Amino acid sequence: MKNYFFLILILIAISSCKNKTTDSKLSTTEIKSQEKQFEQPDIVSVESKKPEDKITSDCLHPEYFDFKNHKEYCITDTINLDLNGNGIIEKIYFDNKSCPKLIIEEKGQDLISIGCGIEKYKGFPNAIGWVDLWCIVSDKETFEILVEDGELIGDKTVTLERPSLYVGKEEAGGGIITYKNGELYWIHQSD
Repeated sequence: MKNYFFLILILIAISSCKNKTTDSKLSTTEIKSQEKQFEQPDIVSVESKKPEDKITSDCLHPEYFDFKNHKEYCITDTINLDLNGNGIIEKIYFDNKSCPKLIIEEKGQDLISIGCGIEKYKGFPNAIGWVDLWCIVSDKETFEILVEDGELIGDKTVTLERPSLYVGKEEAGGGIITYKNGELYWIHQSD
């Protein structure tokens, strides 16, 4: 009788070891899956301010973009992109603490701040609080609406030197932030 009791204990112990091995394999698989999910591309990556929300469908509005090659992000995300093409990744995000502004941070460079009622860069909007969607545009060409003294005077085709950042408002348009001839440049895209 003692031998049967001992044999049952051994079988329970072996059975529980198999379950733990299976659980640890699942955990290893889950970990590898999570690591793969967080691998970032060389040029563009994103950090969500909400850990549970990596680009959710609530943020996606493909109907508002006329680009052939773009990737939309939540307005609360931080995008890491080599915007100026110098091989150093800039950190791009919206700061709404005191007044709405778009921040472009590059290690070792002055902070670029767009909005907050200040026009620091020629042609850029001095307010950015209207923006409710944004995306990375990888098209080679796009259009620019030409405005002179507040009047629309036409449009032209513009070549994009590298992936650029579109900021806009649903159903209203916006513009592309890019670099042209080494300078920060705004491509106006709304009427």
